[in-house]
Amino acid sequence: MALSQAAGFLVLLLVTQPCLQNQTVSSSFEELVCPQVSHVNAREKREVSLFDFELQVVINTSDPESLRALVSNLRSPPLVNKTFEITSIDITTVCSPTGAAYQCRCEESYAWSSNICVNQNACDDVIGGTCGCLSALPADGQYCQRNTSGADPVDFDIVIDLRFPVASVTPNFIQILRDNLTRLSFPQTITTSLTVIGLNFTTGCSPDSLGGLQCKCEEHFAWSCDRCDSYGACSNATDQTCGCINGLPPDGEFCQPITNVTRCSTTPPTTTTTAKTQEGFTERNLSFTMDLPFDPSYNDKNSSVYKNVFNAIKSQSETHISTFQAVQSINFRSGSTICSFTLKAASFQEPAINSVQAGIFTTLAGIYPIVFDSPTPLQFDPDQVLFGRKVTVNCRPPPANLTFSTKWTAEWKRDNVIILEDGQHKFSADGTTLTVLNFFSTDNGFYECTLRGDKSTFIQRSNGGYEHQPSAVITVSPVRRTVPCQREREVLLMCSVNSPYEVEFKDIPTGGTNQITHRLSIDCEEGEKIVLCKVKNHADLDKTMTLSLTKQTFFQCEHGDFGVGNEGDLTEVPCNEGDVGEKILVCGKDGVWRVRRDNCILQPLLDLLKQAELLDKNSLPTFLKILSDITHNFTEKVVESPANIKAVVEIFDIVANLNISITKTSMRDILLTTGVLTTDGAKTSWDILNTDKITNITAEPVSRRLSDINSTKGDSSTFLLSLEKFTKQLSNESFNIDTPFILLNKTTFTDNFNAEFNSSVEINLLQSDGGKNSLTVITFASMDNVLSVRDVKNSTMNVINGRVVLVQSSGAINNVSFTFDILDEALKNPKCVFWNFSLFEGIGGWGGEGCELVNHLNRTVTCKCNHLTSFSILMSPYAPDDDTLSIITYVGVGISICSLVICLIIEAAIWRKIRRNKTSYLRHVTVVNIAVSLLIADVWFIIGVFTSAADKRFLPACTATTFFIHFFYLAMFFWMLTSALLLLHRTVNVFDVGLSNKSMLAIGFTLGYGAPLVIAIITIAATFPKVYVQENSCWLNWYQSKALLAFVVPAFLIIVINLIILLLVIYKILRRRLAGTTEQAAERHILLVISRCLAVLTPLFGLTWGLGVGTLTNPKNNGIHISFAFFNSLQGFFILVFGTLLDKKVQSELAQMAQSHRSGIRSTISELSSGGLGFWPNWRRGVYHVSSGEHSSSDTSRNT
Repeated sequence: MALSQAAGFLVLLLVTQPCLQNQTVSSSFEELVCPQVSHVNAREKREVSLFDFELQVVINTSDPESLRALVSNLRSPPLVNKTFEITSIDITTVCSPTGAAYQCRCEESYAWSSNICVNQNACDDVIGGTCGCLSALPADGQYCQRNTSGADPVDFDIVIDLRFPVASVTPNFIQILRDNLTRLSFPQTITTSLTVIGLNFTTGCSPDSLGGLQCKCEEHFAWSCDRCDSYGACSNATDQTCGCINGLPPDGEFCQPITNVTRCSTTPPTTTTTAKTQEGFTERNLSFTMDLPFDPSYNDKNSSVYKNVFNAIKSQSETHISTFQAVQSINFRSGSTICSFTLKAASFQEPAINSVQAGIFTTLAGIYPIVFDSPTPLQFDPDQVLFGRKVTVNCRPPPANLTFSTKWTAEWKRDNVIILEDGQHKFSADGTTLTVLNFFSTDNGFYECTLRGDKSTFIQRSNGGYEHQPSAVITVSPVRRTVPCQREREVLLMCSVNSPYEVEFKDIPTGGTNQITHRLSIDCEEGEKIVLCKVKNHADLDKTMTLSLTKQTFFQCEHGDFGVGNEGDLTEVPCNEGDVGEKILVCGKDGVWRVRRDNCILQPLLDLLKQAELLDKNSLPTFLKILSDITHNFTEKVVESPANIKAVVEIFDIVANLNISITKTSMRDILLTTGVLTTDGAKTSWDILNTDKITNITAEPVSRRLSDINSTKGDSSTFLLSLEKFTKQLSNESFNIDTPFILLNKTTFTDNFNAEFNSSVEINLLQSDGGKNSLTVITFASMDNVLSVRDVKNSTMNVINGRVVLVQSSGAINNVSFTFDILDEALKNPKCVFWNFSLFEGIGGWGGEGCELVNHLNRTVTCKCNHLTSFSILMSPYAPDDDTLSIITYVGVGISICSLVICLIIEAAIWRKIRRNKTSYLRHVTVVNIAVSLLIADVWFIIGVFTSAADKRFLPACTATTFFIHFFYLAMFFWMLTSALLLLHRTVNVFDVGLSNKSMLAIGFTLGYGAPLVIAIITIAATFPKVYVQENSCWLNWYQSKALLAFVVPAFLIIVINLIILLLVIYKILRRRLAGTTEQAAERHILLVISRCLAVLTPLFGLTWGLGVGTLTNPKNNGIHISFAFFNSLQGFFILVFGTLLDKKVQSELAQMAQSHRSGIRSTISELSSGGLGFWPNWRRGVYHVSSGEHSSSDTSRNT
């Protein structure tokens, strides 16, 4: 919004500047822009020609992207007035700081001229006499100019080399890539100055069975003839080219269009397959490897290497191939040193070929270190293995005819990574057998066994990649279902499993396929019937179906797939395809089945969870990479499922407790996984986990059931604690990791340290234990989605208003300060907090111990702490931070308590005077109990304030405080009701007939204290312990349990009843004629006093607690908070004034007491001096006439 306003002011500046400053502008331009200074008449104005002017304006902004978006969204030029319009607005130049200097870049379609590019040090290439970047702004203030050179488009051919690890892609990956590329249409416009006009897939390379590399050309592409000769063709060659070679040229050359390949002038190239020549002979391509650094001179026929190899090949071929003709070619290439050669003979027999290869190896092994590639692959037992089962890999010893050394050193590799012996990988004594005790996903890949002798090496490889079979995911329906057997005599059973498995029902004859059904006939005998579906040939892989038979006929919930049930009944249904576990549904009172808990988890995550406890330092890096890939590839499924998130959290927890060193690469994988779990899409799932910290995931049995892990620890706390442990296990090196959602910085420092992270957090270590220490800082962009905002008071009415930062140091930190950028300026009351893992019995929460707020200025908050952990700032959106509110509350409560004490003192002083009249007596009983109830409630309110303000709120004390506040506030209202009922009773029974004093008192105390006690006890019993009190104060809970209704509803109901009674009594009194006797007049006076008291206090209390409801419905309205505090804290003062002091009879008694007190003083004085008796008669002529106690009528008139 601010940027839009700035642009608007810019337009106004363009219009008004010539009028205000430029006095040399031509009159024509003045007429266009400043009509108020023109002296040309209207007709002349219409004849004025139009002029185009170009103005340059400099705008300082920290957000150029928003400015670009604003300018690009101006669809039509703004019209200033009838004679002036802006035809276009373009951004030409953007300058930004780069270290200590500036760099100025031109926008699209703009450029610097060639002389400026040369003189001002261009920071990109000068093309066509222009450049787009300068290392500084030209001194003359010139900006980029529109590029009007009109140069023709230039075509560029760009070669893109994509490399993928074989283990990470499917066998048909090249075909998938080929199919996707054919779906693209061209041209594809990238920018207005860049267009992709075509894309060709030319070359695909993949490893062969011998560990080499075969590079094949796509259709219409081929290798040149010399490349076919140099590397050896692996497909049929023509007179010009071949489509496949055994290697990739080191100069980056790929297959070329067939029409561009240079024609060969030599004889047809050799092939890797046996083929007939024109003379009827057959050629055979073979190769072997020498463990020597490659030297191009080896291809020189006069070199010793060439001669020795040639002689060995020729002699062995002549010895073992009876129809041998010649050695057609020998070629040496890189890859250690690979020797490819072609033999020519009438025919070839495989035993003879094997003998030739063995003879060459034996002959040359005495001269050079030779590598023998075994033509037979490694043997795996079993051929196909299930996830987590045992596998044995046998590396056959070298053939006896090789005369291979009997002493060798064995080395095993998987995907070219050396396999080390550990708890899961064992080697035989001679190293030729590898045993994998539990074959997991981290063990998938290409295997290679190398036996190294004195001068020779034997290598045997797997025939392609060896992988475990996918885990069997058995899906059954129904999982658990109630069956009304009176109506249903058959139940359709369904069971399926993923390929390549097959399933069958136990003891039920069905066909063995991967999906079976059966209609099960049932007898109507109440109980459970269990049916087992198992995987064929795997007795330990099964799943049960439970049918609960019932003879009931009426059900609230009925569904064809979910079965029947009544309110509160549970049923289980299968998960979606690819997930394991069940969904638990509950029957609602509206007759609808709803998901109560989704325990479905991705099968790959469950596999990793099974493996986690068996990890070691060798398998951990691959494991973390697989976990990162799964969370990235299934992001939506992971973040939307609390069960999946919990599985990842438990994996992190297990891995963090292994105490294995974490490398930079592994930490990146951890942060990528963490980033997925902290996205906005995961917030709902985290809210569920934080609310229900124990998630009962009932997936198939695993060694570490999710429902049993850390049942007393919050998942978000476990997640953060795992990350903290990872930082302690990082390798001893300094590095940075930048991922889309998380930034990690690891560095070293001595004594002091200061740095800014992610432009939103600054850390200043003021004091450490000295020496060289390492420091790891992780800045999270969205950890607020994960961590609950509850603090030590168990309040969740706060907001994380800054980045969450995890800080870990190898040394002791005594003093550290953090400066956070505030995310939302509208929030107030900042608190400096850290995540305390020990709060709430291990669930965790934000605590402020050891941290204090130092500064809150310019959209930043500075905190100072004496320890390190995960820090942030909390801000409360609902608690007004207002000194006026606090002053009104405490002063008002103080006045209220003093007023109530005075009220009770006055009532005690005149108590004997008011007992003689029944109505007066009962009225004062209600006033005293109203005052007592409110006084005790105010005292408990003060206790509650101090209990809530404690750093660690003691829940039992807060609960007791809330109970008594609730009880005595209700008692105050019920005694008001008692007062109103007394008024109604005495109004109806004018002549003192009806209930006795004892009966009225019994009713009054039962209603005044009994009813509030019952309500208070029921409230605490129904909501205790977690949702009885509020999270930030000692008062009845509203947001979770609505316990506050137990006060609001009775209070407002009493207010309404009192108003109705009041109106009725006033109506009766006004219609009644003046009483004939003094006693009836006194009774009428008492009723009027009660009516006046109720008429004032009832609306006043109604208004007060109405404002209280307003604080709930509109908690951010500070005016409502102040009004409620004002009226609520002065209730005692109102009771004193309207219940006691404004009663004229009370005033009379008080005046009489004062008169007696003064007359006593004067009588004493008169005894000591003369003339003192004349004053008393004058005093007795006051407003109130005081008679002696002998006249009953006077006694009655004094009783109020």
